[in-house]
Amino acid sequence: MANARMLAAKANNTNIGSFIIMALVLGSCVANGEYLGGGRELTGNPTVFDITQFGAVGDGRTNTFKAFLKAWIQVCASPVPATLLVPKGNFLAGPIIFAGPCKSKVTVNVQGTISATTSGFATPEWILFERVDNVHLTGPGIIHGRGEAIWGADGCGKKFKCNLPPTSLKFRNIVNLEVSGISSVNAKAFHMFLVKTVNVNIHNIKIIAPAESPNTDGIHLSNADNVRILDSFIGTGDDCVSVGRGSNNVTVERVVCGPGHGLSVGSLGKYPNEEDVSGIHFKNCTMRNTDNGLRIKSWGGSTPSKAVDIHFEDIIMENVKNPIIIDQNYGSRGGESRVAISDVLFKGVKGTTITKDFVQFMCSKSVPCKGVVVDDVKLSFVGHKGGHPSASGGLIGSLCNNAGVVFGGRVNFPLCPNQK
Repeated sequence: MANARMLAAKANNTNIGSFIIMALVLGSCVANGEYLGGGRELTGNPTVFDITQFGAVGDGRTNTFKAFLKAWIQVCASPVPATLLVPKGNFLAGPIIFAGPCKSKVTVNVQGTISATTSGFATPEWILFERVDNVHLTGPGIIHGRGEAIWGADGCGKKFKCNLPPTSLKFRNIVNLEVSGISSVNAKAFHMFLVKTVNVNIHNIKIIAPAESPNTDGIHLSNADNVRILDSFIGTGDDCVSVGRGSNNVTVERVVCGPGHGLSVGSLGKYPNEEDVSGIHFKNCTMRNTDNGLRIKSWGGSTPSKAVDIHFEDIIMENVKNPIIIDQNYGSRGGESRVAISDVLFKGVKGTTITKDFVQFMCSKSVPCKGVVVDDVKLSFVGHKGGHPSASGGLIGSLCNNAGVVFGGRVNFPLCPNQK
């Protein structure tokens, strides 16, 4: 404990390396079951720790990351469920690590605004929750990434190798996570990133960024199992929800998406030896003015993996481009994708589109798509000429390359050749 206090004293006297020092303090104190701060919990409730009691100033100018870390140490060390409170105000903060394991259930209650600094990020995330089981991040406050200050310098696009700006909220190695009530605004890159998480419930949140903001995925999953994303609004500059490698049993329901690049599985196959994806179900969602609708995408030149049991059901579309897509030529690497896609359902998709290619299945020659069903899809074309010319010079409504597709129910567009 003496070593931890010496490190804390150094952190208070210098700005250089303070983030790293405070992270070491946190690890040392939690590992020993101790904490800093002299018992300065919020008066009247010994299990609520207000960051202003640890020196945070909500003026939008003073960097308050030290106060966050000091309050977190007490919350994480509490033998009973405890809360870190961010009261009303605008609290500027550089990188923050909420690290565990903790002794009991923890809550981070954001009532005000947490604003990111525009520089000083040595790691690929701004706010990181790691190895913390049974954690609840709740609002009604705002997580403001201030991405508008750096978007112009982001040239990642679909490049294979690229260092993205930091994610606003990353959750890594967590069991039992709940996120509710918060708003994430103008992330520098991804708004929310789940990595190696199990049993996640995200509901009643808002994610907001302009349509032109680059790589601002709403919620991205990687090796995430048993995830529910419900009753939320996501309007951003990239995928509203993107389900990546090694993710299983994911439900996305009653989500409004737009602007953005749609609801996606992938991209898959970007990295060697990716784990399989299965049980991904999108239901009762609404798409508004999105650049893509319902999409599965994989990189060429991938190592073998599988994407199985992917369902999109009861989807409303309003002025959507490219409504239904399987794209196994995503990215710029080249070569054949070896991500085997099977058991895919698009059912009950209705609304309007601004492109005439309603269905585009561009699958791999190496592993053609199998068991793809398009059932009861009725979309109205409302503007913008597009589509691919047929042999007769007209426009066709669907493309099916290397794909076994069954069309059923009511569809109001021409089917792929040799498909029923």
